[in-house]
Amino acid sequence: MMKLEEMKRVLKESLPPKRYKHSVNVYETALELAATHKLPAEKIAVSALLHDCGREVGSKESVAKARELGLPIDDVELQQPILLHAKIGVYNAMHKYGVADQEILDGILYHTTGIDGMTPLAKVVFLADMVEPGRDFPGVEELRRLARKDLDKAMLLAYGNTIRYLLDEGQLIHPHCISGYNELLLAAKKQ
Repeated sequence: MMKLEEMKRVLKESLPPKRYKHSVNVYETALELAATHKLPAEKIAVSALLHDCGREVGSKESVAKARELGLPIDDVELQQPILLHAKIGVYNAMHKYGVADQEILDGILYHTTGIDGMTPLAKVVFLADMVEPGRDFPGVEELRRLARKDLDKAMLLAYGNTIRYLLDEGQLIHPHCISGYNELLLAAKKQ
């Protein structure tokens, strides 16, 4: 695996400036959350930095690129190709940046949809992507506060916000998002 500084250099050359700045913001936010929740920072740093490395391929080209790479594409991704940047990102992380650690790759893979059974690393990457300083949407401050306090409660709020947004926009909701939400809500109801 490439060293972190080398990853930053390659990523900066691969992404538009605005997307690179977002990636660095997510990286820094994820490291803050890792420290707050006493989680190992090394893997989180790599996963957070590279979470959007698949965005070097534009959404319009992502279906063709995913097919070219032999990546599976589900019906929701076919209708909302922006989601494919996560799978393309995993491919890039492995083949361009030398990442082999499955937990790091899962953090990249599930940073957009979430899924049930997410590790603390994947939750931190998911939440850091939503609450980094460049993000501004109704409820982001509450989500930032909760992310520093309780990862599962923050994930539940993030899923709820995402699902409401997708419903309001008349967009498909990925089954992974629903399964992640249901898992956390069931766990919360048992407490």
